[in-house]
Amino acid sequence: MNVLWIKDGNIGHEKQVRVLLDQLLKNKQLDIIERTIKGIFPFFTYINHVEENYYDLIIGAGNKTYPLLLDTKKYQKNSTKTIAVLTPSLKKNKFDIICAPYHDEHKLKDANNVIYFKGSLASISLSEPEEKTILIAIGGNNKHYHFDQKHIISQIKYFISLHPDKDCYIFNSRRTPTNMNDQILSIKNNRNNIYFIDYKDQQSSSYENILHKASSKLITRDSMNMVFESLSCKGKTYLIDMRVKNKKSKVLNVINDLIKNNEIGLIEFSNPVDSMSAMKLKTQNIYNDVFAEVEKVEYKLKKLI
Repeated sequence: MNVLWIKDGNIGHEKQVRVLLDQLLKNKQLDIIERTIKGIFPFFTYINHVEENYYDLIIGAGNKTYPLLLDTKKYQKNSTKTIAVLTPSLKKNKFDIICAPYHDEHKLKDANNVIYFKGSLASISLSEPEEKTILIAIGGNNKHYHFDQKHIISQIKYFISLHPDKDCYIFNSRRTPTNMNDQILSIKNNRNNIYFIDYKDQQSSSYENILHKASSKLITRDSMNMVFESLSCKGKTYLIDMRVKNKKSKVLNVINDLIKNNEIGLIEFSNPVDSMSAMKLKTQNIYNDVFAEVEKVEYKLKKLI
């Protein structure tokens, strides 16, 4: 099958398309052609070198890609199918298939072309983790939670203190403030077995490789992708405590459901006396299965294509 992947340059969007295509590749022969959007959104966007009557599937994620999915299909075979990953804001029934998270179900109640998944699509690993390896993943300023650096740093130090003899890999992100990075470097410099991997220096596969090896993982709550990437492989996942900024946030609702259902661990705070605050780890249900949302989507999708 000839696949045209229209990309918008957003790493979070492109990761989810990539893992879905990788999953399809396990059972289908795909020739994937990638094209990145050019121009100025929303005024004028285009993609170069698109062949007419050639593609079997046209796929993309993000509002910049969706109009081009539909426009490109006009010059393709009648059998060509468009696949919108995530939730288009307009012309929802014009797409052949939409792969969307359950938390957007209210936006798609009139659409009959939707394959739903929980949270976000992530690569699955069933490899047994290495006890000697732990991971900390840090997001940054966001619209869902307050990014209280002092509060987060205290939890990072606590988590590291529970694993003094283990190799600890700390990953930041594009949203991590510079002074937060400086504080992480200070922690790293105090121990030989702590490694700080800056997003600007890491290879694209390094985060995933360590994530799949880690026996325990501490994640900030602000990134749906990071949370579900961690839940899609073995090892324990814990959430860093963060104060809510937007009570109507769909990210907040998903995170709260995971906590309520004991599908994820977290750092809890208690106040035994007025002047003290104690931290402890609350572990997720050990009998939970690894999340396999991309497998579920692929199973339904291959029946339609």
